Amino acid sequence: MASLTGVVPAALLGIGVVAICDRLRWSGKHRALFVSTHLVGGVLYFELWMSAVQIFSWLERRIESALPTAPNPSAPSFDAGIITGLMIYATIAAIVYSIQAMERLQAEQARVAQLQNLQTRAELEALRAQLNPHFLFNTLHSLMALVRHDPKLAEDALEKLATLLRYTLMSSSQGCDVTLREEIDFVRDYIRLEQIRLGERLRVEETLQPEALDCKIPPLMLQPLIENSIKHAIATQAKGCLVTINANRNNGVLTLLVSDDGPGASAAAIAKSAGSGLRIARQRLTARYRNDATFEIDTRPGQGFAIRMEIPATELAST
Repeated sequence: MASLTGVVPAALLGIGVVAICDRLRWSGKHRALFVSTHLVGGVLYFELWMSAVQIFSWLERRIESALPTAPNPSAPSFDAGIITGLMIYATIAAIVYSIQAMERLQAEQARVAQLQNLQTRAELEALRAQLNPHFLFNTLHSLMALVRHDPKLAEDALEKLATLLRYTLMSSSQGCDVTLREEIDFVRDYIRLEQIRLGERLRVEETLQPEALDCKIPPLMLQPLIENSIKHAIATQAKGCLVTINANRNNGVLTLLVSDDGPGASAAAIAKSAGSGLRIARQRLTARYRNDATFEIDTRPGQGFAIRMEIPATELAST
């Protein structure tokens, strides 16, 4: 009973400490008010605690002896009591402020993650808006010349262009994952249309593990990587270059590798590049998979350009 006489009042008065901390949030702009308020609160807490301890002790004695006695006027040592009281007050306040700090941190992290996702989505939409007119202009210009010389090939190219645009619109409107097989089919149509303009300068080799083709990936992940090779390797060289696409699934990880044997680039050149396709691709993987994805660039002047992505190997749920 003696221990409860001290603990119960301290706990009950702790509710008041929590209320003070809820109303008086920490702010670096009002330090004097913060410190002075808690000093007054600590002293008041000590006085109320001592008074409550005396009352509880008196009630305990009345219950035990059943004799009418007055409250014991003697109080605990002032030095020992106030130090203990202030320590309890400070402990309760520290716990409350720690919880508040954790809640603010979690809210800030959630807000930052939401902003990053919104930014990535906005940049993806902007990338699509920039790529589609540029690609369409080149393709339609090539088709205009092709219609005069090979109408059948022009008709096939128009069908591929329609399929490509349908895929792009689907991914923009639905925002759902696709299988790697679907993404590869899209990339093949994109490459065939670019080959109308570039001819034998654009050569492609694929090494695709069958087990990897059913894995799901965000749409339009490979096309910016192919476009990067076309823009910086093939279009700048009369002989063109070879682009390789590799996909492998192993131990729950899907590895995608897009590389070319073009002129490559230095680290400084990559950092200064104004292109946003690779940057947005990296941001999309980070926003989607966090630490479960990797996006690595391996290049040196004269040594080609390679991009390696690793994401969790999962399959689309069957419907």
